[in-house]
Amino acid sequence: MFYCNLEHTTKKAVKTRSGKVKNGATAKNRFHYISRTSHFRNYKESASEQIEFVRSGNMPNFAEGKPAEFWEAADIYERRNGRTCSSMVVALPKELSQAQRIELAEQFISEFADSYRYPFTCAIHNHAGSLGGKEQPHLHFMYSERHVDGIERTAEQFFKRYNPKDPHKGGAQKLTADVLGMGKAQLQLYRQKTEELINESLRYYAPTKMVEIRGIQVEVPSLVSCLSNQEYNKKHGTQLKDVPVMNKAVRFAREKEPALVAERERMTAEINRLRAENNYELYRPFYEAELENRKTIEEQQKQVETPRTRQRWYAQEKLLFLQQKMLQTLLQDRQTTQPLRLIQHDLQTYIDLLNTESFDRVERFEYLRDLGQQLEGSVIQIASIDEELAFIQRQVIERVPLQMREKAIAPEKTRNQDKDNGFSPRF
Repeated sequence: MFYCNLEHTTKKAVKTRSGKVKNGATAKNRFHYISRTSHFRNYKESASEQIEFVRSGNMPNFAEGKPAEFWEAADIYERRNGRTCSSMVVALPKELSQAQRIELAEQFISEFADSYRYPFTCAIHNHAGSLGGKEQPHLHFMYSERHVDGIERTAEQFFKRYNPKDPHKGGAQKLTADVLGMGKAQLQLYRQKTEELINESLRYYAPTKMVEIRGIQVEVPSLVSCLSNQEYNKKHGTQLKDVPVMNKAVRFAREKEPALVAERERMTAEINRLRAENNYELYRPFYEAELENRKTIEEQQKQVETPRTRQRWYAQEKLLFLQQKMLQTLLQDRQTTQPLRLIQHDLQTYIDLLNTESFDRVERFEYLRDLGQQLEGSVIQIASIDEELAFIQRQVIERVPLQMREKAIAPEKTRNQDKDNGFSPRF
């Protein structure tokens, strides 16, 4: 699950509890809030907050390079009860780096603003969470539904009613959800597109993540879903539970407010408990697989070392060493016309090891296949090596001792060297 919400700001007056009438939320104020400019420059929540990205664009001529003037004009000239701006807030994955989150924000701009030529302002805020202290990056994206069509208009004219018969005489057209054919499904469609954008970025940059489940670290897929817990449970048969939201009064309670501090501690414990239960529900197969993997490793570690097991370990290490040695030998002379002769001695040693009782038929075949894959593309004329390996693999199938078609001919200096030729096992 991830947070994604869409709100619309309208031009209207509101009545306070004291009976006074004042302007409601404004687009200009929203702009300064997400860009942390003007009176929000020293906002109390900014102390531990990082502004990773701010960009405005698609502004009409009268506000080119001056986004604050555009949003102020929307507050002034938009008709009464008309929308001055729409705002999305999206939680971004902390598994992505700052540069990767900025790249994701640019994809949001392309999808939700550039495709409709909407004037927009976009920002990424990041701060430490009040519960776990982990970073909580999130995207603020505000836009005007007034489509910029290239016609020069004054600020006042831009926000007048659109004239379909003569667009030059009216204001800029509003491409609302109804006009675009989304209707009441707009929020759900936006959430689905947001899910696609985030998951595409995660698959490319951070396909997995580590999650603590019942005291152990488990590697799980790093994907998000726009479904609610109830919708996800219905689709996947899980039992995810909603986590309560802590209001600001409780979250920022001070020591002189003991009742609120106690409530914060109670809610923190409950939230952490529910999050842990939900992680178990979401990733139970991965948790169980990790337990099984740990059990297997533990059993292997408990095995008593015998001369036979030690001989097998030595043979396995030597085979891997020989694979790398043959590859390096071929890479040093990629143009050779006799590649098999260059590695003939090491290949014979490789076969002698496979002939021991340390390996069964399946393992012999797999080691020969792995060797072929390792050497593939190392030299221009690889055919002779492929033919030799195919010949040896047929011997595995026929259940006969493995041998090369030609007896290994080692240079004199090689025969005089130690038989391990610099090999040292890692145990």
